[in-house]
Amino acid sequence: MRQDTKFVVRFVAVAVSLSLGLDALDAPTATPLTPVVPVRQNLMQADARDVARELLTTKQFKCFTQLIGKESAWNEKAQNPTSTAAGMGQLLEGTYRNLGMKHSLEAVPQMVAALAYIGRRYGAAGPCGAWRHWQVKNWY
Repeated sequence: MRQDTKFVVRFVAVAVSLSLGLDALDAPTATPLTPVVPVRQNLMQADARDVARELLTTKQFKCFTQLIGKESAWNEKAQNPTSTAAGMGQLLEGTYRNLGMKHSLEAVPQMVAALAYIGRRYGAAGPCGAWRHWQVKNWY
């Protein structure tokens, strides 16, 4: 993995952990990395699926892929015509506010927001809990 991609993955992991109230900075595997380019540029260039694959276990990634596939087919421009739900995770404007985040038009920040929401709502069940819920209710 490229050094700048590693930085993006680390940055996203810290953001998700902090949004869940975890202290990712104390993780034993934490290794500070020096970005090759600014964070914003890395986030715009990173592939959301690659970042998610690095953050999640294989099983969690499979569940997350199925969930996001049903919600938006990984389209960060997806819009729900009947609500304010938008983006890859189809999160509502109010959900972003509750997470302390702003809606972004970029794929990686949308993926981070979806994982933060899933973490808060489904806890240890994570993406697989969200996927099981979606299969029963058609929403997560």
